[in-house]
Amino acid sequence: MPQGLPPGIEAGSPLGELLTKVGALIDQERFADAVPLLREATGFQPDNPRLHADLGGLYLESGRPGEAVEHLRRALAINPRMPLVCLWLGICLQATGDLEGATDALERAVQMRPRLADAYFRLALIYREQGRRSDALEAYLIAAEVADAPGEKLFLEAQARILEGRMTEAEALLRSALEHEPELPTAHGSLGQILAASGRFDEAVKHYEAQLTRSPRAGFCYYDLVRSRKLKPGDEHLLGRIDAALQDPEIDDNSRAVLLLARGKALDDLGRYEEAMKSLDEASALRSRVFSIDVTQFERQVDAIIALFTGDVLASCASGNSDCTPVFIVGMPRSGTSLIEQIISSHPEAAGAGELAFWRKRLQTSLKAGAGALNAEFLADAAANCLQDLRTVSKTALRVCDKDPFNFLAVGLIHLAFPRAAIIHCRRNPLDTALSIHQTHFSKMTGMPNGGDDLVHYFRSYQRLMTHWRQVLPEGRMYEVDYERVTYEPHSQIPKLIQHLGLNWDPACLHPHLNSRLVQTPSGWQVRQSINTGSVGRWKHYEPWLGPLAALMPSRPPA
Repeated sequence: MPQGLPPGIEAGSPLGELLTKVGALIDQERFADAVPLLREATGFQPDNPRLHADLGGLYLESGRPGEAVEHLRRALAINPRMPLVCLWLGICLQATGDLEGATDALERAVQMRPRLADAYFRLALIYREQGRRSDALEAYLIAAEVADAPGEKLFLEAQARILEGRMTEAEALLRSALEHEPELPTAHGSLGQILAASGRFDEAVKHYEAQLTRSPRAGFCYYDLVRSRKLKPGDEHLLGRIDAALQDPEIDDNSRAVLLLARGKALDDLGRYEEAMKSLDEASALRSRVFSIDVTQFERQVDAIIALFTGDVLASCASGNSDCTPVFIVGMPRSGTSLIEQIISSHPEAAGAGELAFWRKRLQTSLKAGAGALNAEFLADAAANCLQDLRTVSKTALRVCDKDPFNFLAVGLIHLAFPRAAIIHCRRNPLDTALSIHQTHFSKMTGMPNGGDDLVHYFRSYQRLMTHWRQVLPEGRMYEVDYERVTYEPHSQIPKLIQHLGLNWDPACLHPHLNSRLVQTPSGWQVRQSINTGSVGRWKHYEPWLGPLAALMPSRPPA
């Protein structure tokens, strides 16, 4: 925030004295204490854009982005030519889950100040969540070009390489960034994520710890750290550090929710299930409030999908792309999609692309325009672009997996675009799935609740949609695998899956934990373990404290 008194305010005036006190508190980084004084100051000059901008900045620094928005918007209404205020507004809207508003604010910022590297970086993050891969790549590259510090330039270039899947180059760039600027916390965190994704968890932990040393309020780093290994007795000190971070009043609600998820995972590892569930419930309630998740909107979306993709519409897929390369692995998040991708990509003639978020935007286009949008040109364009993305992962593999689980919404559209491509539906015990979702962070773009009645309603709508796909797709079109059967009977279930994909059998598929590819999902640690049944029936640890999730309890035969 700008320092000093705004023009036209005298140092000895009541307003000047008030702002001098505000400045002193800011110098001491006592942002929360400065907020009420600056609010009082805006009463002297309610149409002063600088005062409203600074108040918004104070709210942001105090971990209260929702309250910052009102004053930042007020400042821009008075003076629209304030690029830094647009940047702050974009940061606040991103933190509260309004990605469309954040995009607009950040794009305005770079229009006014084309060399604002932080705005381009944040735009890249949002574009990625929106599935706008090429836009995200361009934003990363511009951010790298206009950044001033060598370490920051290298860090931003590394993000572009990560998006392109060029992880070896990204790792080298991040290590170079840390040579230039050893204290750069974001570079430590990003390098830790690459190392964890490649199974080098011990080294990843060192970089997560380095980030936390420099940024002790980094909630997402704690989340990554606890998911890099299974905590054991003697690791309670890490739990204590998470508890200490939660006591910081200036952590924003989104980071607080992520910290609570990290705490829940740590307590689960330590066998303290009642305490774990309490933390997870708090995280779920906080996240729902911050992101204003409306599960009825999802239910209406499922209604619209069922109404659009009827049996008659799906029977008209003869004009689709006949390429068999894509393998779409769908299902509820945390249902075993990462394991199935790891199994398939262990085959020497297959590859895994991770979660591409490719079909989300195209599905929304279809729902808005109706059946008329499902024409040959639209489908051909979607298929061509999808293949282009998959081929950036491997130019030679016979099968390339896209394991975005939320593609369960787009099964009908995928079938029309690729009538011969494999669609694998992963199923898992509903309570085990729901409990794992309850422990996981999801971006607002997914619209995914992670607890309570909302998650139950979401799960029921998912089940309803999958029933629809079974009814309207050709028989056998969607191959369904059960997580429990794969883990209990890998020697019978995995060969059937590989045969379904038209690949010759390879025993490497029975050992997915030896697969060296990067796994950039919350399941990264689990899929590095040999296939086991340790996660089957986990819900029983939580049975007394399931709350609304108990509605997903497996039916029991009468006594």
